[in-house]
Amino acid sequence: MNKTLKGPLWMVGGVFSLTLMAIAGKEISLQIDTFEILFYRSVIGIVIVLFVLAGKGLFHEINVNQIRTHFKRNIAHFTGQNLWLYALGTITLAEVTSLEFTMPIWIIFFSFFMLNEKLNKFRIISIGVGFIGVLIIVRPDIGSFKLGLVAAGFSAIAFALTNIYTRRLTQTESTLTIIFFLTSMQLIFGFLTSFIDGKLDLPSAESIPWIVVLGLGGLAAHYCITTALTYAAPSLLAPIDLFRLPLAVLIGIIFYSESGDIYIYIGSLLIVIANWLNLKKTHPENDEPPKDE
Repeated sequence: MNKTLKGPLWMVGGVFSLTLMAIAGKEISLQIDTFEILFYRSVIGIVIVLFVLAGKGLFHEINVNQIRTHFKRNIAHFTGQNLWLYALGTITLAEVTSLEFTMPIWIIFFSFFMLNEKLNKFRIISIGVGFIGVLIIVRPDIGSFKLGLVAAGFSAIAFALTNIYTRRLTQTESTLTIIFFLTSMQLIFGFLTSFIDGKLDLPSAESIPWIVVLGLGGLAAHYCITTALTYAAPSLLAPIDLFRLPLAVLIGIIFYSESGDIYIYIGSLLIVIANWLNLKKTHPENDEPPKDE
């Protein structure tokens, strides 16, 4: 297959996996506690990761040199996942996905303070346009305010922090090491927090398939997107990822009878523009795909 097509095709797989995760999360977020969802999902994840490590004889790659950074990353990720699952159960897929796409804007913000990356005029404009888009969707001064919108917004912030810590880890850690600590720490966090209400509920027969979809979908999405980036530049792949937004709108309308108002679409458009500004104006060097070695 032409290498030019491999990157976009792998990214399509990532979009498909992330969309399946969103559907699964929406199906079970009101049936079972979010902490328990993440615990059971992590059980599936750690089993698969251990199987891969054993099968390929790669246990020697696992180390605790960056254990503090792994801990910070997974606290942020666990928080984001819980907020995301709560949002899926209380607002529309379009609203959740729209606010999820503010993550790159928050990454710009955190990169300035945590990674000492420079802010140029295009990044500042990107942050401003994206923030206006968020305000239009959330409309904090209007009676239509929803707690789920706040949860979705803060989940994007938590995922942005996760991304920052991931950048640090990838400088010294292998992908398998990062995924191992992701699944193992999420397993522990999920187990401990599941007892906040005093008990750990077993998943129902109806919810088990959706938990499996969440577990497999998370690993599949990570693998597909990581593989896609080895074949194509982010500037080529980002527009494919943005397709998740209209897809979420369509799924919401067809399967959940969701109908968004004009504010959601205007705000979403501004968030997409903000992402495009950041991508095209601040990273022109990414327009070329990586050369073959």
